[in-house]
Amino acid sequence: MAQTAHIVGNVEYRVGDGPVAEIPEGPVEVTITEADVTLSWVDEDAHGLAAIPIDDFHRFVNEGKIKLDGPEKIES
Repeated sequence: MAQTAHIVGNVEYRVGDGPVAEIPEGPVEVTITEADVTLSWVDEDAHGLAAIPIDDFHRFVNEGKIKLDGPEKIES
């Protein structure tokens, strides 16, 4: 299931086992699976992709850092 959303606050994710990176503010596509939530975006000429745990995604939504577009709700 996929839908669009907007990053409107500080949303960070870990790049593999490496450093923490921030998803830039703006539109993202959200895809939920049984294991995680994938966020994809375009930042200037670069495409980004991040998988985050479902609990972290819900926390970002509840904190108002991710705003879901449309009336649909993503459920875990």
